[in-house]
Amino acid sequence: MTTALTMRIPRTWVISEPDDTATVTAADRQALRVLTLLLFGEVFLQRLAVPVGAAQVPVMLPVVLLGTAVLLLHRGLEVNVGRTRAYLVAMAACTGSALVAFSRDLPDNSLTSLLLLVVTYAPFCFGLHAATSSALLPRILDRFSLMTVALAGLGVAQFGLQLVGWRYSDLLADVVPHNLLMRNFNTSYPVRYGSALYKANGFVCLEPSFCSQFLAVGLVVSMLRDAAWWRLLLLVVAVLVTVSGTGVVLLGAALLLLAVHKGLRFAVTALAGIALVVTVVSFTPAAGIFTARATEASAHGSSGSLRFVEPYTRTFDRLGGDPTTVLFGAGPGWSDRDAQRFRHGTGKPLNYAMLPKLVLEYGLVGGGCFLFLVGPAFVRGSPSFVLSGAMLVFYTVLSSSLLNPVVVYLGLLLLTWYSRDANGLHDRDDRRVAGSPPRQARQCLPVGRT
Repeated sequence: MTTALTMRIPRTWVISEPDDTATVTAADRQALRVLTLLLFGEVFLQRLAVPVGAAQVPVMLPVVLLGTAVLLLHRGLEVNVGRTRAYLVAMAACTGSALVAFSRDLPDNSLTSLLLLVVTYAPFCFGLHAATSSALLPRILDRFSLMTVALAGLGVAQFGLQLVGWRYSDLLADVVPHNLLMRNFNTSYPVRYGSALYKANGFVCLEPSFCSQFLAVGLVVSMLRDAAWWRLLLLVVAVLVTVSGTGVVLLGAALLLLAVHKGLRFAVTALAGIALVVTVVSFTPAAGIFTARATEASAHGSSGSLRFVEPYTRTFDRLGGDPTTVLFGAGPGWSDRDAQRFRHGTGKPLNYAMLPKLVLEYGLVGGGCFLFLVGPAFVRGSPSFVLSGAMLVFYTVLSSSLLNPVVVYLGLLLLTWYSRDANGLHDRDDRRVAGSPPRQARQCLPVGRT
């Protein structure tokens, strides 16, 4: 039985090349250049900041806003009506929840945090023209894959040089002024307490965990684009030398989705590959490190606990005794203040992922409406449900991502702007070639290779 839902799901897992007959205009090429520059910034400029008084703004926030303006000016982007409505509803709900918190005079609220939420998600109101999206998506994915391969090379070199005697140094911090680098991130830290061997962050990533996640996304994209085997191998090795479990979690989610899509044969092959990697690692000195990392979530104060356990328990404790707070939250910025207090008291970073931060600060009302914006933005009209699933795990679970442009905009630049939402985009210039099927029919065709 064929339904509207099944017709929207790509029939193959590989995102294929665009149709050779597709028209690539000068505007498309200009859009490709802008998108490439924005993705380059996402990968290699994520540690840079713009000082604003005593505070900082990640450089990717103004860069992406500027890129959005340029694309709109040259008609590379247009308004997505559906997402614009969802954005307005979400921001109205979050603002209303914040006003309730302000009126109750709750402590540790921040108007700046609310304004940053409104500004950060404004680009989600737009999308590429349908014809531009089809022509550019495979090309931009290839360029992102190449960028993450370069990042993998940096990470492997960074870790390998330490093994042959180089003493770790943060090379980016040696050349960039301190006030232009993002603060409050664990950019450099050893693989275990007291070790002289540091986790790889490729020098340019905010943390080894960010490096691990970006490499994992790059590996997923490379698999979807059927990249060369050596690229996949380099990316796997690079994920391992970050000694971070978050990238492994993301890869596990992507492999599970691929197994659902490709069937039993792929699942068996993937398990065999994983078993081979685990066997090889078990004969190296890294085996003890990875074993400890795999079991640390249950240990209070460990990195895994600070990311996957304690933010949720503290959110439950904060919301549990007050129905008004459950509905409307503790106010924008509350989780940031709580993390600062925790770090001041323990010296350890508490990592509020997107979901606990959203519910804690804006409650069920604001948080629920906000999810109706970002959920469909990552899923509806997606060219690949494998990529959508991986990006959702990356965005909602693994990182402190609600107000982090580095995380938010990766999904925007790889997925959201390319969605083929029949009810959202009103493309005034479909630029169809003679004999091609109507636009609505083309949205129901398989995206991948047959």
